[in-house]
Order: sequence, then C-alpha cells, then structure tokens
Amino acid sequence: MNFLGHSLISLEIDEKENKETLYGNFTGDFYKGLVERIELSENLKEGIVLHRIIDKTSDRKENLLNELLAEKFGIFKGIVSDMFIDHFLSKNFHKLFNKNINDIERKILDKIEENKNIFPKDFERTFNWLSDRNVMLNYKDIDFLERAFQGLAKNIRRGEILNLAVSELKKNYNLFEEKSINEFFYVKNESIKEFSKKIF
Repeated sequence: MNFLGHSLISLEIDEKENKETLYGNFTGDFYKGLVERIELSENLKEGIVLHRIIDKTSDRKENLLNELLAEKFGIFKGIVSDMFIDHFLSKNFHKLFNKNINDIERKILDKIEENKNIFPKDFERTFNWLSDRNVMLNYKDIDFLERAFQGLAKNIRRGEILNLAVSELKKNYNLFEEKSINEFFYVKNESIKEFSKKIF
C-alpha cells in the first residue's frame, strides 16, 4: 500500500502504544540499508522497521490482488496494488474509519513536517507534492489516480505499462474494491502482530 495505507497503520500503533512510527513508516522508501546504520533516533527507526514489515507482508505471493494483476503488470503489480488500495481507502474513508479524511490527511502531514530538519535526500520534493496536491485525499478521484500512474510511468524505467492501470481498474472495479479493502486489513493486522514481536 502507498502513503495513506502505511500512515493509517502507524496512526493506530502510535495512538495505542504511545509510539512514534509515523515518520519512519511514511519516509521508509527513502532510507536504504541496515536499520542499525541509519542515522535516526531509535524511536523514529521503529517506523522504518514497521515500513519494511508492511512491504514484506504486502509483497507476499498470496496478496489478494495478485491474481488480477500479475499477468498484465508483472514486476509492476506491487505498485499497482499499492495505489489501488490507497484509492479505495480514500474513496471509502468515512465508511471504513468513521473519520473525515481531510482531518486525517492534515494530521499525517503536520506530524511528518515536524521532522522537516531531518528529511532524507529527495523526500522534500515528494512531501511538497503530497501536501500541495492533497494526494491522499485526491487518490479517490479516478482522473487524479490516472495522472499519478502516468507520472510514475514516465519516471520508472520500462514503466509504460502503468498507463494501463486505471483502464484495468475500471474493467473490474467492484472486485478490485473488495479485494483492496480486504488486503489492507489483512496487511494491517499481520504487520501490527509482526511489529509487536520485533519491538516489544
């Protein structure tokens, strides 16, 4: 899952366990190598650990979206799956969480911005895009989602296939919706279980 899905898992952990996983989880793709060698405080490193647990769980062969995506998208199926999940979380946000997505997006971005002085290289541009364009909120809009895929297709080597993601989504929209939401809750529950084993 993408920024929204990752953030929602962190918010749940941080509220229940009095942790600070959100920053490291949100920026996890921008920190490479062994966690022990990353120059961050220990409490923030926990978020990177969580990010990697989430990615590993969602990259499993049995990801519920794989059967619909693997043949057409091959090695890019994970990217498509992640963005579809965020689309459906955004679209169904109030129904799923009984909260206003505008408020939650603002809360997430404000918490991330508190660490602006330690943003990793290249993250500031991504953060500004997420913030200026209200990406987590706007992922619910199909046209916005399509433009996001088009941007990725240009920036990823041999990523042209991503231009077809939204037309594929439209062909099986209801089935993708059901599987995306089920996949999010599976990954959330499994990741929280795995994280608690590693940290506590």
